[in-house]
Amino acid sequence: MRRRLCVATMNDPILAQPRSTRFAHALLDACRILPAGLAWRLGKGLGDLVGRLPLRDVKRTREHLAIAFPESSANDLDRQVRQVWQHFGASALWTLATATGDPARLRRHIAIEGAENLKAAAAASRRGEGTVVYTGHFGNWEVMGRVSGALVPLSVIGRRLRHPAVDAVVHRLRTSGGAQVIYQDTDIRDIIRELRRGRIVATLADQDIPHLAGVFVPWFGRLAFTPSAPAGLAQVARCPVMPVFLLRRAGRWVLHVGPRTAFPKPANREAGILAITAWATAYQEALVRRHPGQWAWWHKRWRTRPPEEATVSG
Repeated sequence: MRRRLCVATMNDPILAQPRSTRFAHALLDACRILPAGLAWRLGKGLGDLVGRLPLRDVKRTREHLAIAFPESSANDLDRQVRQVWQHFGASALWTLATATGDPARLRRHIAIEGAENLKAAAAASRRGEGTVVYTGHFGNWEVMGRVSGALVPLSVIGRRLRHPAVDAVVHRLRTSGGAQVIYQDTDIRDIIRELRRGRIVATLADQDIPHLAGVFVPWFGRLAFTPSAPAGLAQVARCPVMPVFLLRRAGRWVLHVGPRTAFPKPANREAGILAITAWATAYQEALVRRHPGQWAWWHKRWRTRPPEEATVSG
């Protein structure tokens, strides 16, 4: 049976939602009390505390950083782990503190790196030409969606979160700047139509998700199972791809917009998907190498292994 397009909207009255969802919205609104600067400092302190605890995710962060940066000493790894948790603690609380602010006003405090690439995507959109945006769990992807949605016609593909209250809050954040949310269970034909209408469709494509289709591409020297759907969408819709990230540099948020790149139609579909996915992953890796404290290193990025590795080890 064909599934319906599940684009979330903000039309449902909050009072008609479950109590837990109303509480989550109230908590989000309460964060407005915190000044942005205080929220950043407080979140950084809390993140630093978490980064010093013997928690499973903290240990995994250290293990993965050791794989990615084998030249790092024990002291270097300890420092990098704390930087990761400091960044995400600060980013999370700052994001909540600024969540109800005007996205246009927020945008004025964010530098754009690659403005010509953003203008090219916007011009293509006006011509009815879509773009598949590759982003990831790097820097601040939630604010990236809010800011970009105020600049271009943006649709963000995401998964439904397990807890409805948390999902409602995340949905509110993602749509507050004008972006639409498309869930992963949306019929792919509807997403292709979005692209052919000239919309820019963004997807977080830097995690190992076993139940999704994927391919193995290099990530910090090891093959990593990476979602292949974005590349497949670009091929079917015949549109370019573009990497976009919001990262922190010198105490300021920077919207990094990479080149809008069109890949030639391949003779072999699988080879084409692999080429696009490898290119986008390598582009992100180059940025993460320069700012390693801003990627979610606790994720099991190398969880799924290629069949040939199992054959060799077996």
